[in-house]
Amino acid sequence: MPGAVAELLPHDEYPYIIEFPGQEFVLNGAHQKMRPAQVKVSMVRWKVDGHIIAYSYGLIPVTARRVNGKWDVQSELGCIFTATFIDDKGDGVFRVLVPGGLTADQIPRWAKPKES
Repeated sequence: MPGAVAELLPHDEYPYIIEFPGQEFVLNGAHQKMRPAQVKVSMVRWKVDGHIIAYSYGLIPVTARRVNGKWDVQSELGCIFTATFIDDKGDGVFRVLVPGGLTADQIPRWAKPKES
């Protein structure tokens, strides 16, 4: 994407594993239940003209446990889910969530160069 810079954000702990607890939610009026999940995470920070506009998260489902304070991954699915949070107003709040990585049409208006 012209003008956009993607920065891979390393984490102090590798692999970086997060755990999502089981959740109940409503989708299109129907009650749903999400099972608990463990995922290995990679993060990308998106900038335009030095301004952070979005963060993308790559999520790989895993089975892992802690051994001596570090994550030991026993299995990893052969798929990656990506979600991107976008600062739609330029106020530092990333309130828009979209599936997949950032695309050129998702760059917020506030971050686009002014046309003369």
